[in-house]
Amino acid sequence: MPECLKWIPYYEKGKYDLAILHIDQQCLLDDLGKSVLFKEIRKQINDIPIIVINHGTPTYPERFNDLAKGTDKDGIEWAKKEMKKLLEGVSEMVVNSHQAKEEWGWGKTIIHGLDENEWWDLPKDPRVVTFISGGGIGTKYYGRLFFNETRNVLLEKYGIHLLWIGEDKLCTDWNDYRDFLGRSLVYFNPTFGSPMPRTRTEAMMSGACIITTKYHDADKFIQDGVNGFLCKNNPEHAAEKIAWAINNYRETIKIGQKGKQTALKEFSGERFRKEWMDLINKTL
Repeated sequence: MPECLKWIPYYEKGKYDLAILHIDQQCLLDDLGKSVLFKEIRKQINDIPIIVINHGTPTYPERFNDLAKGTDKDGIEWAKKEMKKLLEGVSEMVVNSHQAKEEWGWGKTIIHGLDENEWWDLPKDPRVVTFISGGGIGTKYYGRLFFNETRNVLLEKYGIHLLWIGEDKLCTDWNDYRDFLGRSLVYFNPTFGSPMPRTRTEAMMSGACIITTKYHDADKFIQDGVNGFLCKNNPEHAAEKIAWAINNYRETIKIGQKGKQTALKEFSGERFRKEWMDLINKTL
């Protein structure tokens, strides 16, 4: 953590210029700790501008459909309305993809940015890896069913084991994670509702070849077969793409390197910081 960062046990009015708070769709539920925490903090801060970073999307059919007493569409409309009410009075809501802004119906897109020197592009082992949350929010959001079905097809049809970081591979620290990711030839992203998954970007920065679903702007920067691969929501199709990449090592390395150049351009840490400073200065 930077030296200028100070931890505080409570909020004191008159001491600060701006608050940046975090939220996702789970905060719309009354029975979760993160929801209670956000609402309590929000009550305390009424003397300065607030920017809220919304890390999620309205995709949460496991809960929202029941609350809306309807279909996926009804659940999404319910979430959009409730989020607008919850964030009434904030200066800006920042989201991490253009599709997320469209789905919420408002907000400012600032796509995440990373610094090249933080990620290790190492000699590649012929393996495919994924990193998604194993529990909690969003079976559909994270594409867990699609992930599991693709994993089964890969093993049964091609004899390839899809390694799940956090389950099959437990990293001891950040260096262990960067080393493992940096030595992985292929990264598979199965998500449906997650806006701009960070680990996919980390894998691109590390020179891995990306095989990803098209959602949340992925089809705007991935050109299929050139700097990565776009797969359908079909386990057979995804497994076929992964198997090709594993079995064509040299071509896959080249595609991964083109993906890395795309990441350096699209996900620049310098651009990210500039966009945030511009927003903060405008807000103040």
